[in-house]
Amino acid sequence: MNKKMIIGLCLAMLMLLLAACGSGNNEPAATKDTNKGTEPAATAEDTKEEKVTISFMHFKSDVTDGVAKIVEQFEAENPNITVEVQPVKYDDYYTLIKTKLAGGDIIDVFTLNPGGQTKLFADGGYIMDLTGQPFLENFDEDVLKGQATDGKNYVMPVNGGPIAVFYNKKIFSDLGLEVPRTYDALIEAANKIKEAGKTPFALGWKDGWTLGMWASRDLPSLTALEEGQTDFFQKLEVGQAKFADNPAVKVTIERAKKLFELGNKDQLGVDYNGVVDLFSKGEVGMMYTGTWPLLDFEKKNPDFYNNDLGYFPYPFSNDEALNKLEFNPDASLAVASNTPHKEAALKFMEFMSSKQGGDAWVNNIKSLSYVKGSTTSIAPAMDELKPYFDQGLTYDSQIYFANTTLDWSTQFCQLLQQYFFNKTTPDKIIADMDDWISKNHK
Repeated sequence: MNKKMIIGLCLAMLMLLLAACGSGNNEPAATKDTNKGTEPAATAEDTKEEKVTISFMHFKSDVTDGVAKIVEQFEAENPNITVEVQPVKYDDYYTLIKTKLAGGDIIDVFTLNPGGQTKLFADGGYIMDLTGQPFLENFDEDVLKGQATDGKNYVMPVNGGPIAVFYNKKIFSDLGLEVPRTYDALIEAANKIKEAGKTPFALGWKDGWTLGMWASRDLPSLTALEEGQTDFFQKLEVGQAKFADNPAVKVTIERAKKLFELGNKDQLGVDYNGVVDLFSKGEVGMMYTGTWPLLDFEKKNPDFYNNDLGYFPYPFSNDEALNKLEFNPDASLAVASNTPHKEAALKFMEFMSSKQGGDAWVNNIKSLSYVKGSTTSIAPAMDELKPYFDQGLTYDSQIYFANTTLDWSTQFCQLLQQYFFNKTTPDKIIADMDDWISKNHK
């Protein structure tokens, strides 16, 4: 090799060496510390989690503060995710969320009732198919099957509980009343309470859902369990059945008016919150509802809550053997199919399905969680229901119209209100319902 070539190679190597050394001066400032020298560059682990905000709309407005506390626990565990909580009153909830989603708004996570409402959202392509997600392993298989739609899990079970009758143990004791085990015994106890100058039932029927809650359990229970028409509502939807063919309908209509007559004053002018206040004072005999008002009972009248509050299954039948404890799903969670924050939304679901999340629902809103292993310690009144849980004496009336998408309950309750004031008759209600069904069935 001649001398010129050797010199050229040496110069080239020197240029490369200088370039390599000089490249250190072009490092981003964030990777250098003038006091400590150059630090290692940020790893993927350090930078992968960006701060994200997801929206969460729910219909548990009766326990807004409790839900907010649950969300706070999630945010503490996931500091990179902020949850924008949007509570909506139940009566307005489905109208609002359907309008928003149809208009292209994004709500990352939201509550749904399993059954007909979930099917509507699934059929519309608005919610993600959660089947096979690891967090669903935290629920019993029969719970998942019970909340499935066309064999798939579009919603994740969250909480559920009994729909039963709170009662004032002092009033019952003073009047020598026993806990009623049949429908006739229930009405007999109510009449004795009224004769004693007290209000038998606390009714907050200004909110449509409170009357609907009763009607949509009494009617399917009578229909399926007393009349044996277990598929009545499915047939109703496709035009294969009529209200006129179901004897339970007229029974439910007459019962609704009986409750109205045994209720507090201005039943249709008092809302849910007002009737919770009324019952908390300890001057009303009974209140048909879920466990939702327990927090308010405890806050408003601790002595009543701890000593005089009882809870018994609603005896819809005069056959005592049929009167098991009604236990229904409450809120279930869905993830929007168009969410831009899928990973964060699924983390939210993962937390809600954990024991920590399940316990948070129990402790903050006085409801039972479907998460395996969650605490069941809710309130002293719940102890009276323990034998029903221990012996498996529970049932769910909602399964009899689980995938029915017709909102028959709203129309039915509107007609019931007319009957309360003698503006219609049971036969006319039945005819009107069949006319409405004929125009709305699939």
